[in-house]
Amino acid sequence: MDIRKFVRGLFQRKMVVLLVAIVLLFVVLFNSGMFGGKDIRVRITCAGDSLTYGSGVLKSREIDSYPSQLQVKLGTGYLVSNYGLRNATAASTGDLPYVESEQYKESLDSNPDIVILMLGTNDTKVDNWNPSDYREGLLSIVKTYQNLKSKPVVYLMRSPYCFPIEGNEHAEYQVQENIVNGELGDIISEVAAETGVTMIDLKTVTEGKEYLYTDGIHFTAEGYDLISDTVYDEIKKEVKEEK
Repeated sequence: MDIRKFVRGLFQRKMVVLLVAIVLLFVVLFNSGMFGGKDIRVRITCAGDSLTYGSGVLKSREIDSYPSQLQVKLGTGYLVSNYGLRNATAASTGDLPYVESEQYKESLDSNPDIVILMLGTNDTKVDNWNPSDYREGLLSIVKTYQNLKSKPVVYLMRSPYCFPIEGNEHAEYQVQENIVNGELGDIISEVAAETGVTMIDLKTVTEGKEYLYTDGIHFTAEGYDLISDTVYDEIKKEVKEEK
């Protein structure tokens, strides 16, 4: 018996077994997400204005905006993307129509499973407000998202409560807080009902909580934390109902 051949063959067999074990271990770890290889199960697109972008916490928006906080709460099985645009309007006649922006185009290409849309506060500015244009624009945007190839679930957010500047006729940036807190919400509710999407009522959630705001419109990190909590609860409810 050739001892050298025997030893060489034994060594080769052990190396094959070891190699197979390493490959299997890598596959297990890869699928577990340890190396970032786990497939994203749910893609969430957050579309909207500065309240989505993270105004109020600009220096830390990548951590404190509501989409960023939502990502942390949902974990690695989700990918949350922020397509917020400051000053954006739903109406095509507004001073910065969302549908004409790169953020909007990118959001359409994001292959979303869920879309969270919040537009309206900027539409109520003195020079922008036209209820019929707002309704038409919002309705068109919702339907466009619904008709994407990925067929996402769309959530329509009712704009948060707006606090006026003491002694001024309107809130910051010429936003008409009486419209934000009244007629705007009615239109959002109507569009949600017409399109069959779920409305997330941020007005009720934020009313009476002026301490969470930086300027009566935008939020502190704690304010965006509250919004992300509210959205998180709705998303988890949707996922639970699908199981």
